[in-house]
Amino acid sequence: MKTLAYDRINTGSRQNRAFIMIHGWKGNKDSFKFVSRLIDLDNTTWFFPEAPYDYDGNNKTKTWAIEKSPGVWEVDEPRSMLKTFLLDVVLSEFNSKDVFVMGFSQGAAVCYELILSFEYQLGGIFPIAGFIRDFMGKEEVSLDVSPKQVDTLIFIGHGKDDDVVPIESSMKSYDLLKNKCKNIKIDVYNGRHKINLSYLNKVKELILNKG
Repeated sequence: MKTLAYDRINTGSRQNRAFIMIHGWKGNKDSFKFVSRLIDLDNTTWFFPEAPYDYDGNNKTKTWAIEKSPGVWEVDEPRSMLKTFLLDVVLSEFNSKDVFVMGFSQGAAVCYELILSFEYQLGGIFPIAGFIRDFMGKEEVSLDVSPKQVDTLIFIGHGKDDDVVPIESSMKSYDLLKNKCKNIKIDVYNGRHKINLSYLNKVKELILNKG
């Protein structure tokens, strides 16, 4: 099986936590590096995994899913690759409760559809401007949430004027997860399909308050 390409950056003199940044559609392992600088957490190892599929033949623009046939998407391979990355790379160095995951747009879908099912409790999960793929056109949907993530901090962010992924997608995700998870919050901020600085500041505060 192929392995994920990724970059890592260490901040501070000792690394007390890991922060995994999952980029969105047509992004790459460089897309989230400016966000890590905005969050500005010291003593942290930042991981930037890169989706395995090229978008439209361009190896600089990546996607976490490809359409194999009309309406049928390949997601199992990248899920397996990400799980292996978490187990073999990240958890070989860090306690799972010191691991935080942020995903934007398609990367937030990865948080919902894979990270929440991970069998080790994480420190926090931060889906931004995301969606649950199975919600598309359906009134009822199930989501595999591991019992290990029931107490995990989940903090959803979404711009109220998002013109790419509507705010209703995050509201539906929040409504579904609040019945499954004990520590879930949502922040609706001004803006469109972007990451808001005030949201990032709240993420930093939540992490630091965890000790």
